[in-house]
Amino acid sequence: MPIRITSAINGFRRAGVAHTTAPTTYPDQFFTAQQLAQLEAEPRLVVEHISADEITDPVIDSQGTVEPDSVPGTVDTTTDTTSTGETGETGEGVNLLQPLIDVIASLDPQDKALWNKDDTPKAANFPAGTSAEDRANAWEMFKAGIDNQEQDA
Repeated sequence: MPIRITSAINGFRRAGVAHTTAPTTYPDQFFTAQQLAQLEAEPRLVVEHISADEITDPVIDSQGTVEPDSVPGTVDTTTDTTSTGETGETGEGVNLLQPLIDVIASLDPQDKALWNKDDTPKAANFPAGTSAEDRANAWEMFKAGIDNQEQDA
């Protein structure tokens, strides 16, 4: 049975896929049973089991590519766009927020000068020109990674 996944955070990664805020349909057997359980347990994702006649959004094939002529707003796994609008061949599975997540991971959690009052990293910690949206998404992904490490322990 196909599944439709919608993410609360555009670009949020789980089970090896960057999910979008636009509903995306995956064919039956696209994810392993373990990955499907991980997706269904993730509060940032809405996972719906749907019948074939309910498919109204783009369908990802078994190789992870969007079918031709699909609607706008879907994931193209071969070219990513940065927040400045530049495009580049990055290949499948590249997380453009990873450098920002690495910046957050390198911050000393005890150094109050690096953190806002709400315990988020200050904008000055990031490279010049980093958008607020990219900082927020990187922070969410960083926290999600910590949550998963704690669950695995």
